[in-house]
Amino acid sequence: MTVEISVLGDIEMRIDGRPVDLGHMRRQFVFVGLLVDAGRLVTVDQLIDRVWGPRPPDGARSSLYSYVSRLRSALGAVDGITVDRRPGGYILKLDDDANSVIDLYRFREIAARARNSANGESALALFEEALRLWRADAFGSLDSTWVNELRERLRLERFRTELDRNDLLLRHGRQSELLGDLSDLAQRHPLDERLIGQLMLTLYREGRAAQALEHYERIRRMLSEAMGTDPGAELKELHRKILHADPALDAHDVSDASAPDPGARPAPAPPPLPMQLPPPPPLLAGRRREMAFLDDTQAPGALPVTVVCGLGGVGKTSLALRWAHDNLDRFPDGQLYVNLHGFAPSAPATKPQTAVHDFLTALGVDQQAVPSSAEARFGLYRSIVAHKRMLILLDNARDAEQVRPLIPGSASCTVVVTSRERLSGLLTTGGVRVVALDPLTSAEARQLLTARVGERRVAREPEAVDTIVAGCGRLPLALAITAAHAAGSPHLPLAELASELGEAESTLDALDTGDFDTSLRSVLDASYRALPEPAARLLGLLSAAPAQDMGVPAAAALAGLTRARTRQLLRTLGSAHLVEQPMPGRYQLHDLVRLHGRERTERDRSEEERREGLSALVDFFVRTAALGKHLLAPQEILSDAVVEPTGERARAYELTGEADALAWFTTERSLLPAVMRLAQDLGLHREVWRLAWDTHTFLRRWGDVDDFVGNRRVGLDAATRVEGPDAPTLRAMAHRGLATALIQADHRGEEPLEHLARAVAQFEESGDLLNQAHTHQIYTRFGLHIRDEEMALENAARSLELYRRVGNATWETSALNNLGWTLAQFGHYESARSHCQDALKASRDLGYKVGEAACLDSLGYIATRAGRHEEAVEHYHESLPVHRALRDSYEEANTLSGLAKAHLALGEPGPAREAWTQALKLYREQHRTEQALEIEERLRELR
Repeated sequence: MTVEISVLGDIEMRIDGRPVDLGHMRRQFVFVGLLVDAGRLVTVDQLIDRVWGPRPPDGARSSLYSYVSRLRSALGAVDGITVDRRPGGYILKLDDDANSVIDLYRFREIAARARNSANGESALALFEEALRLWRADAFGSLDSTWVNELRERLRLERFRTELDRNDLLLRHGRQSELLGDLSDLAQRHPLDERLIGQLMLTLYREGRAAQALEHYERIRRMLSEAMGTDPGAELKELHRKILHADPALDAHDVSDASAPDPGARPAPAPPPLPMQLPPPPPLLAGRRREMAFLDDTQAPGALPVTVVCGLGGVGKTSLALRWAHDNLDRFPDGQLYVNLHGFAPSAPATKPQTAVHDFLTALGVDQQAVPSSAEARFGLYRSIVAHKRMLILLDNARDAEQVRPLIPGSASCTVVVTSRERLSGLLTTGGVRVVALDPLTSAEARQLLTARVGERRVAREPEAVDTIVAGCGRLPLALAITAAHAAGSPHLPLAELASELGEAESTLDALDTGDFDTSLRSVLDASYRALPEPAARLLGLLSAAPAQDMGVPAAAALAGLTRARTRQLLRTLGSAHLVEQPMPGRYQLHDLVRLHGRERTERDRSEEERREGLSALVDFFVRTAALGKHLLAPQEILSDAVVEPTGERARAYELTGEADALAWFTTERSLLPAVMRLAQDLGLHREVWRLAWDTHTFLRRWGDVDDFVGNRRVGLDAATRVEGPDAPTLRAMAHRGLATALIQADHRGEEPLEHLARAVAQFEESGDLLNQAHTHQIYTRFGLHIRDEEMALENAARSLELYRRVGNATWETSALNNLGWTLAQFGHYESARSHCQDALKASRDLGYKVGEAACLDSLGYIATRAGRHEEAVEHYHESLPVHRALRDSYEEANTLSGLAKAHLALGEPGPAREAWTQALKLYREQHRTEQALEIEERLRELR
């Protein structure tokens, strides 16, 4: 049985001369997608990308399985060719004999034999045989971005073979056979110096020296205009020899070169092309954007040096090697590789003069001829690689000084550097691009695990896989270590590995391989040791802090440094990819960096130093929250007016106005509970109470009632632990604060009353009239809440009387509005309207915006209840922008609901629906379920 598979032209398969149906175009894509990587795993995602491109249809995966199945059937009759299923993808396996049935592999094998042949005539015959296999462009009519790129690479492979054949013909003096072909090729490749050199030599030998010189001038001009360079040294030398009619250019008959002169000394063999790249990774998950970025290094005018940087273990070397192996055809003069050991746990950093010595040896320089001085070595290296199209991969660089001497002076070489540092010293000199690697996405991390562990095992334990992905921080190194543990214990449930990774104390132990170079702890240790001492100290303190992310002022307080110095150290940590900037001015640690940093700081720093820094961080938040509350609600009691003074560990952030305060609270909202827990752990109970008290105003406006109640419970717990003369007042205020939050969260049981009773008893005992008045205000709210008219009106009047006795105009105005609101709730509309109008005038006279908005809401409600709906709409429309300026979304939701009712009463369902829709969104965000359900029902009635 004779089998032939052709891709160098239309895609065909024949058995004993009869064509085999390989199916429609998509199935042919699958065949080519596996064939070009024969013997290597092609992942399912890679195949989908090769068949459908970057936007595959929804059913692509199912269709792919069908296409592969049919391809297997078509290849079933062919000995030595199989398609095997592997975890994560497929492999097209070829026996040695099978290579001969595929024209692409035959072409490569015959061309290689020609290059290695010592007999010129035999070599020429082999080159011609190889080139005859090309019937047309590869892959026939298949058309996609991936196929077109592959087709272009194979064109270049064919082109290089033609050039090798041409060199051989010229050495044999057979240039007359070349002239027509060379002219055609020069039209298609006008900037290829090797081709133009062959054409110039042919023209010269054919007596057309003037035309040869014209071709030189043409390429010189084109290179200058397109790339800003001159022709290479070899073409310049050929030009010089043509100008001087050098006899060395004349043709010589070497047809009998296979019978050498016994007395002649053999010419030294040319050094082999350096091909130093280590093997590529078996799988690269994700990284399409970064691969495309590296592809752009070959675009005209692209910068010749690319730095691939990122956290240790993020996959920089894997990316660089995968890209390099995928693009070998772009570098016909070879590849140089060196591991600079910049952050190697078990080896010292490689000196650049040592690296360049090894490069020179690889480039064919005799050991004895390598210069002894470093500068001479670098100069010789640059001279040799000048104008060569080479890849130089400098792996694991420590800093710019280690890399700079190894960068060639010629833009024809492509340099890729991997480093944990951004190598800012290189960036300042220009000519350098940077691609920073982040951890994988969750989907990419799952893909990597699936490929290494197997689809069935991953599918059986999806929750465990999610925990593993999170525990590994989506770092490729950590995922690879975990996958290796799983593969080594095939019967071990993934849940056990997940459990170990899910516990902070054992995470780094679970990612220990016992090998210095691959254990995550050792990798992170190397990054830590490379830091200057002040930066290492800051990293340790940031790791010990509870913050997910932190601003510069808070970090400065934690470290006890100026903000300018802290910002400088954060830049150092950022350059080493040990901190990230999720947004301008905010810094965060990767979870595994945090665990490692905490481990190191517990080992390297005293408990006293850690406690001092963390206490200063708490103090910073306490003082800034107090300032923020003063700016949001200057009429309210501040925590520092109640607690006993303490020594200042850190200064507050300089908030300059209400908008500043709102922005600070909004930014730090998710961090404040963590700081309160930290203060609890440190035994700073007074500071916990202060934070709970001073964040009250913002949290009430923010509207999330669960956060509001939780905050107040923490404050009360802290108050019960405080000792000293101020302790009874702090406890009473905490009881009242929790009652306020419970009422706002719609609690109707006895708990709010119990807290209010404790509060008022303490304030009456101490004779504190102002706090008594505040507490009666909350009693009023509760009376309204449970529809107890006597309780509500009695406490509203009592609080107004107490505020007048105290002489506080702002609080008196607020109490006057509350009394009006309370009267309206029980149908006393005229009296209510009079009180609220007086309160509105007083609020505006005082510039009291919170009071103004509350009075307008009250008047809107009263007008609605009294049937004056147009007046109600007007009041609510006046109130809304004030609430929004105050960012009081809690009251904004209530106002929108009132506005909707007024519109509906006027027979305006459209505006009513719009207002209720906005209110519903806020109620849901605030977890105010009862109000949300009520509005949902109203909206259904409007349909």
